[in-house]
Amino acid sequence: MNARGVFIVCSKPELIKDLRALMLQQGYSSVEYALSASEARRKLDYFEPGLILVNAPLQDELGVELVLDIADKTDAGIIVLSRHEHLAEMQYKLERVGALVLPKPISRTILIQTAKFAVQSRKSIKGLKLQNDDLEKRIQDRKIVEKAKWILVEKMNMTEPQAHRYIQKRAMDLRISQLKVAEEIFNSF
Repeated sequence: MNARGVFIVCSKPELIKDLRALMLQQGYSSVEYALSASEARRKLDYFEPGLILVNAPLQDELGVELVLDIADKTDAGIIVLSRHEHLAEMQYKLERVGALVLPKPISRTILIQTAKFAVQSRKSIKGLKLQNDDLEKRIQDRKIVEKAKWILVEKMNMTEPQAHRYIQKRAMDLRISQLKVAEEIFNSF
């Protein structure tokens, strides 16, 4: 059972009905849809799906712009079903955002497997992005502490190990982070 739902963007109501039934059968909790790119943009402000299916072309655009707009705002897996004449262009433009572009017609089995892959790969990418963000923050914090240490070396005539130890000890004594101690040092000088 997938706790998050599916969002279908398709200009053909009969295809939406078939895709909706298939996705509910696969255990998705809910299926929402839009008939155009503009409607999709509005609805996605209020619905956070686990998977987005775009059947291109749409009523009001090819679908490339829509996918580029929503890819950064969601961690959902994105699958675009494309006509053969648009396939290469769409793959080229959408590969950088991680959208999977498949040719039409497509079998149910391939669509189901691709949906599972899209959701899992976006989850993995999100996890890696969170790890990367955490590491970047740690590096920035460490740089600030290092700058504070060198202020102590210059202004207080401490050696580098003494300054390092001073920051560590003050953080332990006051039960605050080394970053907070570094900020105090910046404010003092």
